[in-house]
Amino acid sequence: MSLALDHLDQVSVFGRSLIALIVMLALDWTFSAVHAHEEWRGESAPLWRVFGATVGLWLPNWLGFLLFTLGLTLILWSAGLVAVAGWFPFVGDVSIPTAVGAIGFLIGARISDTLISHWALYALGYRPNPGLRSTPLYVIEAAVLLVAFRQGLSLSTSAAFWGFACGAGFFILVLPMLRALQVIVPPWRRTPWARWQPLPAWTKE
Repeated sequence: MSLALDHLDQVSVFGRSLIALIVMLALDWTFSAVHAHEEWRGESAPLWRVFGATVGLWLPNWLGFLLFTLGLTLILWSAGLVAVAGWFPFVGDVSIPTAVGAIGFLIGARISDTLISHWALYALGYRPNPGLRSTPLYVIEAAVLLVAFRQGLSLSTSAAFWGFACGAGFFILVLPMLRALQVIVPPWRRTPWARWQPLPAWTKE
């Protein structure tokens, strides 16, 4: 715990504050969980069916849940732990560049997920969009990380840049990857969702 507090003091404006460490981790994990739950329990269909519909791909629910809900949440929780505490299970304390890369990854992921996965698709007429309502939480977290962890970001600007690029790219590549999967697995192909039209009936299968 002492090393985690030393890390927080080195990369943020919070100093060696145990309360700040707990609050930042709790908020980061809660925001990810709330957003993932909203995407999973979409009012009409889960997010993977909505995303798949834009490119004409029917993704099995078990695979969509594994990738979009469970897998993605675990990745984001792991990045939050490394960024805020500078520690990871079975690895122990991580280097400053690794932790700074995780901070950049979180910022890039929050911004890209909000803009690409939700705001842009909604603006283009793909509605409903599961997860849209919780995106303000991501905007707030990205802003807090930029301000409160600017000290850490300045310790390794290259790590921060590449972390941001990986976090942003992760979400930018989601739709292209689904489009590629449509080509690879022909039985999952469906008629793409037309903009400004109701969600296709096949997304509820």
